[in-house]
Amino acid sequence: MRRRVCLPEPAIEVRYYRRFAEGNISTSKNSTSTGHEASDASWLDLHFESSRPEYEDALTRVGMQHGWDVLDAGCGGGSFLPLICELTGSNGSVTALDLAPENIQRAESLIKDVPDRPKVRTRVGSILSLPFKHASFDCVWSANVMQYLTPAEFQQATDEVKRVLKAGGILAVKDFDSTLLQILPMDRGVFARFMTARLQTFRDKGVLGTDCGSSLPRLLRDAGMEIVWRKGWLVERWAPTGEHTRNYVRDLISYFTTAAPDYDLPESDQYYWKELAANPESLLDQPDFCYREFFVLTVCRNAAI
Repeated sequence: MRRRVCLPEPAIEVRYYRRFAEGNISTSKNSTSTGHEASDASWLDLHFESSRPEYEDALTRVGMQHGWDVLDAGCGGGSFLPLICELTGSNGSVTALDLAPENIQRAESLIKDVPDRPKVRTRVGSILSLPFKHASFDCVWSANVMQYLTPAEFQQATDEVKRVLKAGGILAVKDFDSTLLQILPMDRGVFARFMTARLQTFRDKGVLGTDCGSSLPRLLRDAGMEIVWRKGWLVERWAPTGEHTRNYVRDLISYFTTAAPDYDLPESDQYYWKELAANPESLLDQPDFCYREFFVLTVCRNAAI
């Protein structure tokens, strides 16, 4: 049976809300020091634990093997790293790269307790200029990173991945398709108007955005990759949910509330979000509460090989 290496269940919520109370994180945007929204390690921890079964299933399907050299490009807080270490085994090597130094520190603390782990190294750096030699890795794994990139940056990142992959190596890219995000039984009109406005902000910034998951196969093909396979996963949590999902959705509502004033929404919608943020249990305790998200994993090879 595969071992599961993770923090004790209460630790993530306790750590997150203690930092929240002390004012040590960006409560409005869950940002890192790099300014990327929704990329703080504590936020990512909550999200990962809420969706752990589906996320781990996706990772295990990539086909990583013992002895492989694997790069986690944009590792965030490192939630995927323990399983990557297990899949590559003691004869392999795992490299974790992230733009935020605090995320790298979090990743280092997480993987130090992994038993029989491979050689592990961490680097602060950008996927737009990977600080590694040509043909260094059998596999590059990148989760929830591409949404932050412009099309030009996406091409640059893909070119860098092709450079550092060994002959026959694979790139596995996971990202969301937030057009399928649902939080029920919220007012559907309020939620639809918010998500439409939110996606427009990504268009205005010129980045791929959180709905890019289903577009990635085409984008990767256009960038010179050969698509091996792609698959989507639905994460669905009905009431009564576990504490990880409750805490994640509670924080997601708070996050959306801080973003809503930046959007051109009706005053009644703004009021709705504020009221919900003040009392999220009014939604979370509903007998028909349901949280759904959808993500796509695309596995590909360098078409030029």
